[in-house]
Amino acid sequence: MTKHMKTPDLQFARLALAKARAGTVSSPAPLVPLRARLVPWLRSARRAVLQGAATVAPGLTARLLARRYLAVGTWVDTARIEARGIAQFKPLGGDTGILRHAAYGETVARRVLLVHGHEGHVRQFARLIRALRQDGAEVDALILPGHLKLGRGHCSMAGIVAAITRAAQEQGPYDAVIAHCVGASGLLFALDGGLGCARVVLVSAPLEVARLVRYGGTQYGIGGRCLDAFVQEVNRAGAPYALETPWRPMAEHRREACLVVHARDDYAAPVSEVEALPGVWPAARAAIFDEGDHNGIIAMAPAIAEITAFVAAEPEADASR
Repeated sequence: MTKHMKTPDLQFARLALAKARAGTVSSPAPLVPLRARLVPWLRSARRAVLQGAATVAPGLTARLLARRYLAVGTWVDTARIEARGIAQFKPLGGDTGILRHAAYGETVARRVLLVHGHEGHVRQFARLIRALRQDGAEVDALILPGHLKLGRGHCSMAGIVAAITRAAQEQGPYDAVIAHCVGASGLLFALDGGLGCARVVLVSAPLEVARLVRYGGTQYGIGGRCLDAFVQEVNRAGAPYALETPWRPMAEHRREACLVVHARDDYAAPVSEVEALPGVWPAARAAIFDEGDHNGIIAMAPAIAEITAFVAAEPEADASR
């Protein structure tokens, strides 16, 4: 084809080829989808509006954000789970229920109640549930308020404590209770209120709940008076279980065997808090992992093995640790 080109065209082609070989020809910038360009801008604009509202009307902004914070964004499709034969759903009332996972085998060695966090879901614990069932446990996975239907409710500390207590009263007794995140905080309140259980497992437990809520408020970009009001609004929704309640007086009177499972780099619940718990809770010990994070630790094989062994341990083994 080049013999039919005019001389200037041939020279241009040779020059372009030389530049390409030398790597001096810049490739055109990739096209960025409109959505990808708009989303960051919209987020920035929304944050700016929110910060302005927090300055002008801190109380109103705090109330609205508190409702958003307590709103449930995940839900459990119990009908689908039952249809697939994964578990049996048992309603508890008050927009709560449990999913009962039968033990593998003919006999039940122990019964376990599993409590997820505010934005948690049963599927987070699939590996843990399987390990417990293989070890002979029947596992009741508690579904906290607002998680039975998407967008239909809120989940406060009061709702969490009530759900744990109701499950123990109506479906218990349980040999062990395993709770994650704010569910662990609710379990501590329930134990302080008289809930009986031989073994307790606290996973990614935020013992300083008010600090966790304050951290959540900063994620909205608020601070100062608005942030203080936000914490108080969330606190008010969870009454009578105040977020500022000191955990040490509750822990020092416990007699249950307790295992604390935590990731060293937990962003939501500092490890320094739970490392102090064994010195306060007489029969508690901590298993701190260098891998994992606040949610990911639930599915980690070493953590699952630690929990399963603890749940199955004899009382003498607990006392010897």
